[in-house]
Amino acid sequence: MKNGSCFILGLPAAGKTSFLAALAYSLEQTDIQTKLKWDRFTGNHQYLALLAETWAKGEKVPRTNPGTEQERLHLQLQDSEGNVFQVEFPDLSGVTFQKQYRTREMEAELAAQITACGSIMLFINPGNIKEPELISELPAHIRRESPPEDSQGAAKDSPEETPPGEDTPAEAPKEATPTAIQLAVLLQDILFLLENHESGAVPLAVVVSAWDVVADCEGPEQCVKEHLPLLWQYLYTHRDQLDVLYYGISAQGGRLNSEEETERLLEKHSAAPVKRILVVDSAGERLHDITLPLWNVMHASVEM
Repeated sequence: MKNGSCFILGLPAAGKTSFLAALAYSLEQTDIQTKLKWDRFTGNHQYLALLAETWAKGEKVPRTNPGTEQERLHLQLQDSEGNVFQVEFPDLSGVTFQKQYRTREMEAELAAQITACGSIMLFINPGNIKEPELISELPAHIRRESPPEDSQGAAKDSPEETPPGEDTPAEAPKEATPTAIQLAVLLQDILFLLENHESGAVPLAVVVSAWDVVADCEGPEQCVKEHLPLLWQYLYTHRDQLDVLYYGISAQGGRLNSEEETERLLEKHSAAPVKRILVVDSAGERLHDITLPLWNVMHASVEM
């Protein structure tokens, strides 16, 4: 039996829980061959079963919040070659990671999980990317070169030039920080904890979720390179520490914005619901096997 842990990382609404829901369904279905299947049920299987049921109905999977986090999910899985993997990973809220970025603090238990992990999955939702802003696009009160002076020549505050309800630079919430910077800082924290990793480069699967709505990218790596260039550069320059693979994944297979859209989606794939799932790998191959990214990083981590 091969043991391993995979740490799942992503900001709010990045697609982490939707991935787990589709994964839970895929592990049980028999319509297509997947890299991984259940070997036996362990840990909090009820949580995953509820996610799978929600996915099968074509319902939107509720986002994980700090009150419903699953700090440790245990899965005993078997691959097509008969290898058994004891897998452990958390389903943590994106709010937890955003709070970590804001406060620059990390819970001791979370740090222990990261230190013990053998692989990482990073989720990015291209529809929720906060792009960097040009200086010319910032409000005038932020772009001002120097504050106004009083009659004595000393700088003074000028609340009359700050539009009502807007934050001053010192009060601006860090959620406004570009997504690429937040993720690069969070990965930097992880690499700091893994700096003495005995196995060399840590396998990392970068998952671009909601791939069915991505129209302007040739592939998942190109999507990150174009829309999150700073993050891509960070990953590229740390390739001695991170063994990166890119995936585009649509866990739902389409939008669930209305009953009509959901009905069409379910009817189209009624014979084999698992074929709603779309997985695009680094080579551009289109598959329905959502277990592939997890198998690749887990297999790489236990073989090192």
